[in-house]
Amino acid sequence: RMEMDLFLKILGGLLAIAGAVVVFAAKPIVKARGLDEKQSVNLETDEETLKKLRFQKALAKVKVVGGIIFLPGMILILILFR
Repeated sequence: RMEMDLFLKILGGLLAIAGAVVVFAAKPIVKARGLDEKQSVNLETDEETLKKLRFQKALAKVKVVGGIIFLPGMILILILFR
């Protein structure tokens, strides 16, 4: 029982840290992977605005993924440390 608790605490901490790193490093991740180029925006406007919108859309998606990684870790930590 004690070994399992320790394992789950470590796992929760690692998930929470990994998710936080993804959220905080979202901008470099989007730039390095070129994720903004893969986004589609259905809007009639100038190219500079479209480029900004694509970047913001990619940034939001990366941050959501980071949050999805972060939440299970925090839930594990909250349950185990109560």
